[in-house]
Amino acid sequence: MLDSFDYKEPRCAFCDGKEFYYPDSNAPKGRIPVDRVTAKLDALLGKKDYEGAKSHLSYWLKEAEDLGDERGALAILNEMTGFYRKTAMEKEGLEAVEKAVALCGKLALDDCVEGATVLLNSATALHSFGKTEKALSLYGKAAKIYERDLRPDDARLAGLYNNRATSYASSGMLAEAEKGYLDALKILEKQENSLNEIAVTYVNLAHVYEADGQKTFFDIKDALEKAYLYLTDEKTKKDAYNAFMCEKCAPSFDYFGYGDKGEDLLTRAKEIYERT
Repeated sequence: MLDSFDYKEPRCAFCDGKEFYYPDSNAPKGRIPVDRVTAKLDALLGKKDYEGAKSHLSYWLKEAEDLGDERGALAILNEMTGFYRKTAMEKEGLEAVEKAVALCGKLALDDCVEGATVLLNSATALHSFGKTEKALSLYGKAAKIYERDLRPDDARLAGLYNNRATSYASSGMLAEAEKGYLDALKILEKQENSLNEIAVTYVNLAHVYEADGQKTFFDIKDALEKAYLYLTDEKTKKDAYNAFMCEKCAPSFDYFGYGDKGEDLLTRAKEIYERT
């Protein structure tokens, strides 16, 4: 028996016509311009216009929801988790995480790399808001997918191991934290342009070593010396990112009694900011 689709001409020369005669009631009415939205967000954050950034994200989330663009909404929610984490907006951040994780499951993305990245970012936000147990659960789910689908030397694995190790350390799981940081270093040391990340990982290791009664002063000293060398290495690009990392690490050097190096890192950061 003939179906009307068999003899009617499609309205679009570049498609087969089925979407016109048998429209999907769940199909989105449109798509939000994710690339332009994130570019505008970066510009607002660059100017430290946090209120503007918050309004921008809220506007485009509503647009995506009104259009039924669930993938677009997930992209915005993923940006929101990072923004609210960095600006310490706990209530908004936890709401964004809950929506992102639920939407990830609804779209059946929670068993692929794309979805694992959402879970990873959500876990990092949960940790920053003190929800470490929930964070570790999401890190575990993300790790299974990353370790299954990514190459062993993929930098995304290093990011996961580093972030999860920080949650382990906060929970007093020091052996797991140390292993996580060391696993991250194995990957980062094979990457180009990862010297800043290597430095931060060594600083984090120093704090784990301090908490671990089996480690010595020399373990801490060695980790900090390596961190300082990576931050100041001539191969390390002296840009705003390096300046930020120097600022981030400086208090740890002060804490462990290496105030001269901490002061030097702050001076380096100031000089970089003045040049840019």
